[in-house]
Amino acid sequence: MDDLADLRGELVAYLRRKFYSRSNILEMAEEIVNQAFLDVGRAAGFSPEMYNFGYMSTACIRAAYKVFHKNDREAARFLSYEQTEALVDERCFVADIEAAEDTRFIVDSLQTLKDIERTIISERYFGDFTFREIAERTGINLNTVLSHHRRALNRLRPIFTKYFI
Repeated sequence: MDDLADLRGELVAYLRRKFYSRSNILEMAEEIVNQAFLDVGRAAGFSPEMYNFGYMSTACIRAAYKVFHKNDREAARFLSYEQTEALVDERCFVADIEAAEDTRFIVDSLQTLKDIERTIISERYFGDFTFREIAERTGINLNTVLSHHRRALNRLRPIFTKYFI
């Protein structure tokens, strides 16, 4: 149980650093961590491998957005338009930071693939090309493109599972 207490402490500190610009984060961080543990417990029960910093920090970020949204919506009833607009801007700023971190992680993960796999994944998911179009563009047989795609996803799956779940 000391491990879970240590994990909770690390997560509270992490949230306070991550959302330092929110004036009420010092008080809310423990509430958010508790909510994240409840969310994970409901979703997966008590599975010890789920209770690690990587997984729980992602759960905390999700719980934080839920708590912030609920509190901001309640507070907005008593705020002026300018104050409400500032809350929205802050949420967008935090979302932009999260998106940038996720994008950086995805780009770094793609570097672990072979060149052809990286090309196929990039064109399929970021270029919105069909597999047939990718085959035509690269001059590779359609079935070979599908095989490279499957292998690339199998290589990325463990990396993404650790980061996003």
